[in-house]
Amino acid sequence: MSAVQQSVLHLLPEVASGVGESATPMPDGEGRDMLVKAKTGTGKTIAFLVPALEARLRSIEDVRNGKFPKPWLDMLQRHRPDLDASSLKKKELEEIVKQFVNNTVGTLVLSPTRELATQIADEAKKLLSHEPDLKVQLLVGGASRQFQINDWRRSRPDVVVATPGRILDLLNDVGMIREAMTACRTLILDEADTLLEMGFRDDLQAIMRHLPAKVDRQNMLFSATVSNEIRAIARASLQKDHRFIDCVPAGEENVHKHIPQYATVLESAEEQIPHVLRLIAHDQLVNPGKSKTIVFAPTTKMTELLADVIRDAQRHLPASTGSSVYEIHSKKDQRARFNTSDRFRKDQSGASVLVTSDVSARGVDYPGTTRVIQIGIPSSKDQYIHRIGRTGRAGAKGRSDIVLQNFERGFLYYQLDDLPVHQLHVDDLVQEVETMAKRFDEAPEQFAVPDEVVKAAKAKSQEARKGFRGRDSRDGGRVRPPAEIRGPLTGKYSTKTLAPLVEESLKSLDEEDAVRETFNSLLGFYLGKGDELRTSKMQVLEGLKQWSVQAGRLEQAPYLSEAFMQKLGISLKDRGGPRRAGGFSGGRGGFGGGKSFGRGRFNKDDGGRDFRDRDARPSRDGRDSRGGSRFGGGGDRGGRSSFGSGRDARESRFGRDSSASKW
Repeated sequence: MSAVQQSVLHLLPEVASGVGESATPMPDGEGRDMLVKAKTGTGKTIAFLVPALEARLRSIEDVRNGKFPKPWLDMLQRHRPDLDASSLKKKELEEIVKQFVNNTVGTLVLSPTRELATQIADEAKKLLSHEPDLKVQLLVGGASRQFQINDWRRSRPDVVVATPGRILDLLNDVGMIREAMTACRTLILDEADTLLEMGFRDDLQAIMRHLPAKVDRQNMLFSATVSNEIRAIARASLQKDHRFIDCVPAGEENVHKHIPQYATVLESAEEQIPHVLRLIAHDQLVNPGKSKTIVFAPTTKMTELLADVIRDAQRHLPASTGSSVYEIHSKKDQRARFNTSDRFRKDQSGASVLVTSDVSARGVDYPGTTRVIQIGIPSSKDQYIHRIGRTGRAGAKGRSDIVLQNFERGFLYYQLDDLPVHQLHVDDLVQEVETMAKRFDEAPEQFAVPDEVVKAAKAKSQEARKGFRGRDSRDGGRVRPPAEIRGPLTGKYSTKTLAPLVEESLKSLDEEDAVRETFNSLLGFYLGKGDELRTSKMQVLEGLKQWSVQAGRLEQAPYLSEAFMQKLGISLKDRGGPRRAGGFSGGRGGFGGGKSFGRGRFNKDDGGRDFRDRDARPSRDGRDSRGGSRFGGGGDRGGRSSFGSGRDARESRFGRDSSASKW
């Protein structure tokens, strides 16, 4: 077992026994609720699923023996008021068991993202392979809401894994689900720090008002960090006697110290994309046959742009067309994202690149990731840490690079100043890659794919062929052998060579406004980051204008009207006098021939929400759920109930819709 698994699972079987005021105390005198501090990639999912599943099995057995928990008794009184629970015979108890499993939630796992929720649901299904009667429900945005409701009606909710936005949407609208949640036995908050960072506090509060009181459920809160905010949630949602389990050794940073971290501050934005291509090339040369790179971008539009350019330039990489480029962001539908994530996870090409927004930053495991590259600043220092946690997992080697523009240097100096980040100059990387390129051209056998990598790929290929039954080859029917490096490479990675490739790619994009729309999204993301950058809105704007011309190859920076400048909070005083060349004037680089900024296609894509794109500030479940803003309570989500305090006037809601129960 990993440390977190050993720390939690040694509490079995007692920790999975009954809850409530009459529950038998734990032998060590502490409570069953727990706050667990553990880093990502340490086996947390097994640590919380095993006790939760065991508790569900024990709850079913208790009902079979006539021992009813209080939430279930309350539900019976609402739906079968004439039932005398104390005088039921064996046959009648079996009927009650059927109603119990169909109408109560065994475990609710709340996860910040669809990808992590899917991963947890898959693990739960594996654990239940020998308990086929127990079922897993996955409730996330992006998938068919009606399908999820119908699946709930047909199946049973032993384990429910959900993102906050979608489950709250269903709780507000579907009586059948709302009622089942009133008897939930176990609540698990996974990646609790991320749930807070993504603005889910109000949603969590609203969800917990649909659950039994704290004393009548078991609560498990898992987090990589334990901040004051996390402790506040623990005090409000866990019982007073909850135990604190710390699986991070004293003095150890959340950042894995064996992961080298490098930061490059660009002198010119023109170097941005060439530098990223060089970093990918460097990783393929350092890890022949086993390179696996994740490139993080701050917004969806930037993710799309980078993916297109890297895809166009992949023939120029050391592995050439043997490279595989994947793309994940919130504009892709849920099925496409699941498939892409699964394909990248299983990729054996040895030269794969995933370009993604923050939907892949936390909790999602991509085995064998050799490098993480961050373009621009992340949403927070914690997000930086969790992004680089995608590499160097389970003792493997890895490396992290962050590429910043001049106006972003404050993030390096003021946010990452206590981390072991080494500064890397563009010229130093050029020289290092060029040296390795010459070495390859002189002695290519030194860069041959290791034998163990070839053998592992062959084994995977044979395994895939055995399991292949007419499916699309992308889903596992065929596994390509590790890509070999192809020369000659000397002279291919200078900016002089790469710049024309980037420019050609940008000109060939399907959407001619792609760069301007990316500028839109970046402006929406960065204008709220002045504190992290220790800079002004004007300096941010100037930096992004330079990016649009130097990196995006626009002839002129996008136009912003005077009225919109004032909306952004940039006054004439901030602008400091007359406009300089390349300023806010229109022309070929302008928005719609002089129309005010923010009225382009980007707004149509994202519902007309000014200039932000969907990954700039995540929605409630990171995607497309319903039911109000994540920043404030509306309808059932507001209210006066304290955080995690249990039910309040819930009974008045029953029968509000036609799906009130499965009785």
